[in-house]
Amino acid sequence: MTRSLETHKNAVWASLLALTVVLLVVSGGRARAAKNAREAAAEEERTLLPADKLTPVPMSVEVTGAPTRPPLSFVSAFANSGPRTHLEPREESLIVARARLEIERVNVYDNTWLETSSYPMGDVPSNRGACTDVVVRSLREIGIDLQELVHEDVTRDLHGYNLTSIDPNIDHRRVSTMFTFFTRNAMSLTTDVRDKSAWRAGDIVFVAWQWTRGAAPEHVGILSDKIGPRGLPLVIENGGPKAIEQDSLGHGKVVGHFRALKKSEADKR
Repeated sequence: MTRSLETHKNAVWASLLALTVVLLVVSGGRARAAKNAREAAAEEERTLLPADKLTPVPMSVEVTGAPTRPPLSFVSAFANSGPRTHLEPREESLIVARARLEIERVNVYDNTWLETSSYPMGDVPSNRGACTDVVVRSLREIGIDLQELVHEDVTRDLHGYNLTSIDPNIDHRRVSTMFTFFTRNAMSLTTDVRDKSAWRAGDIVFVAWQWTRGAAPEHVGILSDKIGPRGLPLVIENGGPKAIEQDSLGHGKVVGHFRALKKSEADKR
């Protein structure tokens, strides 16, 4: 009995000794790890650049509704000084094709303030947009960047736009501001839908929902190359919930009809 008890005591002491050794090893490892961490932190602190010397890492950018090909650097349209009354068929086709692409791409109607991806040629995410975005994105296919053109014109004459501040993220996306820009700079055409020959693919049409005299523009669209049952071009537009191509010309009061050509000096007088 005494021998058995002595054997049990020895086993307990051996276990305690082994546990002590394990604890010492673990504690030593942790101490070494803490020391290494302190040394690494001190080394990093010595090598860090001052805040004003750091180069920020750019954030990823959402896919936007940028043009499908590089802009034509304004070789046509507003930059063309020659007397033109019509766009070339290729230009009309490019505008309409890009406008029609909005029907496929935009599934969220959004006319709120959004920071554009850049300036110039900046855009909001390609799955978002409103009526003005149809026009902005379409005209870029023939080298016309309304973001830059509108911003420059607003900067030159802020009061002419009835604005109190300038914001290149949103100014070109406002119907009223876009309308003022076209009125000041683009070829203006008849608003009488009875003159069916005056309406061509790629034209820009501004609409008011009020039929009163002097009604302000509330909506804008691009004329299609398809003719509706009334003999008028269909309109590619986005009034929500998404872009659509429909026979709507004249369903609201047409308050502006423009072609993406520079206004002549005679028209400016």
